[in-house]
Amino acid sequence: MTMRSRVRLLIRDERGGPLAEFALVIGLLFIVAIFVFEMSRFFMRAAMAEYATHLAVRIAAVRPPVCPGVPEFNERASGSEARFGTMCSGTSACAVVTPQSCSGTAGNPVVDEIFGTIQPLLPNDATPANLQFRYESTGLGFLGGPYVPMTSVSLQDLQHEFILPLGQLFAPWGGGGAGGSGAVLLSPLTAAMPGEDLNVGTNG
Repeated sequence: MTMRSRVRLLIRDERGGPLAEFALVIGLLFIVAIFVFEMSRFFMRAAMAEYATHLAVRIAAVRPPVCPGVPEFNERASGSEARFGTMCSGTSACAVVTPQSCSGTAGNPVVDEIFGTIQPLLPNDATPANLQFRYESTGLGFLGGPYVPMTSVSLQDLQHEFILPLGQLFAPWGGGGAGGSGAVLLSPLTAAMPGEDLNVGTNG
């Protein structure tokens, strides 16, 4: 048999065709499975971080303020002669309080309590510094009574690590890629609720 005849037989030979097709399809299916798995991990991480934010603000609202400069009681406004017990809402009896913001610092009892509670829900590299606190005046309460701010807690700069280096591919769903690595920043998360007077006293 000549070489030309052998080449013709080889071209017409379809043995092994299904195996080659299977190899092509299984590779595509593997890529799709990895993509679905990574997407599930990413959105699960985002949902857990959101839940952690709500849990953190519920604790912060009933604990002493983390930030310095937040008063414990509604003080009388300068020049006001209102009697103690006068409602702050709709009056100028109570002093205006400037909003206070700060980052979480390890060693602060309230920060340590909050972070210890939510840490299992956060990425492994999260620290208390990812917590941001803000206290704003709400006008609630009465002159001489407990100061009741709007307490906000934010989780910022949380980074989700992918198993494969897909950070840039997933960047549209997060806060941007981390240098083309397998990490992506999660969008900042914030939750707020009015403070409660349980944070006043020595056992609050």
